[in-house]
Amino acid sequence: MAENIKKVFINNDNMATFVCPECKKQTTADVLEYKDINKAVRIQHTCSCGHSQTVLLERRKFYRKNVNIRGVYRLPGENVQRPMTVKDLSRSGLKLVLEKEGAKLGDNLCVEFRLDNPQRTSIKKDVIVRTVFGDSVGTEFCSRDPNNPIDKAYDIAIGFYTFS
Repeated sequence: MAENIKKVFINNDNMATFVCPECKKQTTADVLEYKDINKAVRIQHTCSCGHSQTVLLERRKFYRKNVNIRGVYRLPGENVQRPMTVKDLSRSGLKLVLEKEGAKLGDNLCVEFRLDNPQRTSIKKDVIVRTVFGDSVGTEFCSRDPNNPIDKAYDIAIGFYTFS
């Protein structure tokens, strides 16, 4: 059976907060030695209660939440809506699984979906394709202007959703 490894994120001050699954105690530690990592690193953390756990230490600007949300996207220059599933979501972008191939690295797509929160918040954003691996596509939101009321509303909705 695969071990369920918890992700711990490094913040901008090179600190990470560990939560012990046994006693629930939170410990914040300086992880400066990992500040230049570009990928997740497995480390062992031992709580003062004696419980030891393996965690995935990861540097990300925004927390990424695993989801399974149906939606649609449009390719550049097309008006045809194609089905997709949002697999993870953060304030900076999302990972999609496309039911029909067509998106390429660097493509701009318009994505539309509803969050599965009680408000069923509608999200409609332009994204740029940053990675493609089979039918899985990593994207970044094109517009994140805090002075634009629409971008700000989407950022707030996504921010609340990813931390709920």
